[in-house]
Amino acid sequence: MKIGIHFGHWGSFYGQLGVKTCLKQAKEAGADVFEFFPTEEMFSLEKEKIKDLRKYIEDLAITPVFTFGYPPGWDMAGDDETLREKAVEHLKRAIEGMGLLGAADIGGIVYSNWPADYSHHIIEPDEKKRKTENCINGLRKVMKTAEDNQVTVNLEIVNRFEHYLMNTAAEGIAVCNAVGSPNCKLLLDCFHMNIEEDDIPETIRNSKGYIGHFHVSEPNRKVPYHTSRTPWKEIGAALREIGYDKSVIVESFYK
Repeated sequence: MKIGIHFGHWGSFYGQLGVKTCLKQAKEAGADVFEFFPTEEMFSLEKEKIKDLRKYIEDLAITPVFTFGYPPGWDMAGDDETLREKAVEHLKRAIEGMGLLGAADIGGIVYSNWPADYSHHIIEPDEKKRKTENCINGLRKVMKTAEDNQVTVNLEIVNRFEHYLMNTAAEGIAVCNAVGSPNCKLLLDCFHMNIEEDDIPETIRNSKGYIGHFHVSEPNRKVPYHTSRTPWKEIGAALREIGYDKSVIVESFYK
C-alpha cells in the first residue's frame, strides 16, 4: 500500500500555492501519493502542459491520483438527458487527460452531482432506483475511455447527508456489477463508513476485489489515531487480508 495525502489539507492555500508547490510539499512530508482535482490543461488536453506536469511528478517520484466533481447542474444520474451527456463527456475528458499524464485512478461522486439537493422533496425509492439506473448507463458510456487509458473510476460511497444513491459498500458493489467493467471500482472512506456501515473491517472484507481507492480520517475529520473511536488496527489488518495494494489517502480537513 502507498500512503498519500489529499489536497484538502491545504484548504484555500492550495489555490494560492498551485499544484506543483503542493505536490512538492506533499512529497517532503513523506507522502507517496497526492490526490487533487484534474487541472485545466488536463480538461483542455493541452499536451505540452500535461507533459511538463508529468515530468515534474515523475522527477518528484510521487504518484498522482484524482478526485472529481461536476459543474453545477451536470448530473450523470439526473433526469435531464442533455445534462447527463455533458457529465459523461466531462468525465471522459478528465480520463483522457489522465491518460496523457500517466495517472491511473480517479474517484469521488463521479456518478452524480454533489452534494445532493434535498431542499425540494424527499427522495423516494422509485426516484433512487431511476437515478441509479441513469448513473449506471452513464458509467457504461465512460468505461471504454477508462479502459483505453488504463484508468480506474472509483465510485465514492458517501453518507446519506451528502448523497442518496450509494450509502453502503453493498450498494456500490451492485452498481459496479451492473456497469460490468474491471475499471469500475469503489472508493471507501472511513469517515462515511463510520456513519453508514455496521462493521468497517467486515465491510472491507466483504468488498474484496472491488476497492480501488481508500480514504482515512477520524469521524471528526482529524488525522487518524487522534482517538480510539475508529478501529484502525483492525482496518489495516482487513486491507492486508484482502490483498489491497493501492493508495490509502489521509483526507482530513482543518478550519
